[in-house]
Amino acid sequence: MKAARLYGVRDLRVEEIDAPKPGPEEALIRIHACGVCPSDLRAYTGSRSGGPGGPGLPRIPGHEWAGVIEALGAVMADEGAPSIHVDDPHREPPLAVGDRVVADWRFVCGRCYQCRRGVFNYCENLRRGVRGGFAQYGIAPISQLRRLPDSVTFEEASFCEPLACILNAHAGTRIDVGDDVAIVGTGPIGLLHLQMALRRGARVIVSDPIAARLVTARELGAHDVIDASVVDPVERVKELTRGRGADAVIVAVGAPEPIGQGLQMGAINGRVQLFAGTYPPVDLPTDPNLIHYRQLVVTGSHDFTPHHFTTALKLIQHGIIRVIPLISHRFDLDDVREAFETTANRRGLKSMVFTA
Repeated sequence: MKAARLYGVRDLRVEEIDAPKPGPEEALIRIHACGVCPSDLRAYTGSRSGGPGGPGLPRIPGHEWAGVIEALGAVMADEGAPSIHVDDPHREPPLAVGDRVVADWRFVCGRCYQCRRGVFNYCENLRRGVRGGFAQYGIAPISQLRRLPDSVTFEEASFCEPLACILNAHAGTRIDVGDDVAIVGTGPIGLLHLQMALRRGARVIVSDPIAARLVTARELGAHDVIDASVVDPVERVKELTRGRGADAVIVAVGAPEPIGQGLQMGAINGRVQLFAGTYPPVDLPTDPNLIHYRQLVVTGSHDFTPHHFTTALKLIQHGIIRVIPLISHRFDLDDVREAFETTANRRGLKSMVFTA
């Protein structure tokens, strides 16, 4: 099969390798679409420690993928399962060869301290059950697959993972009906945040220095857009909120300047969500009085839970969240390096790679 393997910084090669074989409780998936994620990009550019030059190379990157079940490994008996058969007409039938599926890469144990608290995104025994998506075939645990509704395409399904992360973040941001919400950064992640905030009944202001992204934000329903290359976004948010600032701020860019802007945009008792990781790590010069005297609540957000992933698929299925407008570039697997370079140079929005 063809697969893109990462050997080092910006050294991504499409090669012929043996197709994997599913083990017990695993499925072999014929991958159709895989999105380029910021975490893939950090490994590609070497901006995050543990990326290229570290252990585990070469490897196939990619975890935002969907495809068709090609083969199933042996299904082991569950010793904890009830011994009687319950005939439930509403229960989904088991997955089978030929089913269209999307893969949740986070394989949680369900038994550790964090899992028992319901904090599955911090499972102490977390495993990467899903293997590289920039390939013609991939392996995933059967338990980590979700059957796709007929109306959801493979490229739409590839957004389940980033949208699940958005859902986790919004649980902590507590956006309410009528809130003024400011979103700093309108890449694919910022645009997903925009749509979620709108669905919660908020008035949404977005800021970005790239004018083309602001056009998409407006098309997706942003009430106000700020070109940060022309005006001071902090001052403009204050003007648009009669000097109060935003009730909730989501910083969807991992850099000191936009993080500082987000803190300054917050209203009294405002919530500021720092969504993006910052690599390489940097010290953040911040006036603590800004947080103290305005009673800002500053939170972070990391990954998602199985429930978030399932919910993300439902939101996409019913058109509540639109993801197709976020795809600006589409590439064949042979051109995967160009997909990464396009994303690295911030050309357009989401780059989608088709492997079938």
